[in-house]
Amino acid sequence: MKIYKIWFLFLLFSSQIFSYDIVNCAMDYLGVEYKWGGRLTRKNPGLDCLGLIFLAYSKAYRKSWVLLPVNPSELVKSKKLGIPVEGLNGVLKEEIDTSRLKRGDIIYFLVPYPIGNDKPLAKIEDKDYYAWHLGIYIGNGEVINAYPGDKVRIDKLIDIIGEDGAIFVTRIEQTPSNR
Repeated sequence: MKIYKIWFLFLLFSSQIFSYDIVNCAMDYLGVEYKWGGRLTRKNPGLDCLGLIFLAYSKAYRKSWVLLPVNPSELVKSKKLGIPVEGLNGVLKEEIDTSRLKRGDIIYFLVPYPIGNDKPLAKIEDKDYYAWHLGIYIGNGEVINAYPGDKVRIDKLIDIIGEDGAIFVTRIEQTPSNR
């Protein structure tokens, strides 16, 4: 009977003891060089913005080789990186209220022109907006991201958004079922 009680307590607390949050996991990659399509493997060293999120998510939720769509609109539709946050799906730079963002939110940086073959993520003032970059919100108006042409670094959210840019936000609900 004692063994069952110990095993039950282990199961009850194990997700808190062994799990990391996605931000802490992403911080492990600070300074890694940017490489388009990079997933930090021998064949593909370096990281791009989706590679950083892929590795941090896999580590945080203890899921190996999570398959994420590489196309931002498909990624949002798949809900693998959370669900769109009401009121934060297509917000222009000057209208962003960072108090509504939570640590670990996935930020899609948007521009009003197509990037590749992707579909628009938002329609703002009758214009289609497309994702060009992704990052993870860490708090205090900052994101961790693999910045194109540089490395994994921390930036002010507002500095990454271009003059005519916007954001789209998804949030992963942290429940025991997805850890």
